Amino acid sequence: MPVATLFPDHADLYHTGIVVHDLEKAKAEMSEQLGLTWGVQGESEQPVVLDGGPATLTFGFAYSARGPHRIELVQAIPGTLWEVPRPGSAHHLGYWSDDVPAMSAALAARGLPLAARVGTGQPDGEAPIVMHRAPSGLYVELVDRSLREVLFGQDLLIANSSEG
Repeated sequence: MPVATLFPDHADLYHTGIVVHDLEKAKAEMSEQLGLTWGVQGESEQPVVLDGGPATLTFGFAYSARGPHRIELVQAIPGTLWEVPRPGSAHHLGYWSDDVPAMSAALAARGLPLAARVGTGQPDGEAPIVMHRAPSGLYVELVDRSLREVLFGQDLLIANSSEG
């Protein structure tokens, strides 16, 4: 498929990411105020490629327990694109993708420059997760669909058993 005709499929939009100063406090507030419960959460050390070059970052995160659309809270990482945006702004929209490199090229061709590759330390290496920045400041995250079960395996089993 030509790059010009590739768009993220909004049926594949699976989370809205919110970067926060204090992950535990934000989880407690959203639980109390919105009734959210939390599923997959923890810390993950990942190689990344940013504008300044390769680095290794530790991501603190928590996903809401219920899908298909989830809220992802991410602990702020100062000096990176994972900083708290202005009040009232989401940080990113996360989409599953069957072809991250092709979709990434399509977003870049539309004026959403590549901001980060996550899961690789190689500047030219393919990555299972990429972040693009829209002119509005919102990031678009593409995540290889093969990571769905890795991220949400147990949660998917629970969700599927409660749907039947």
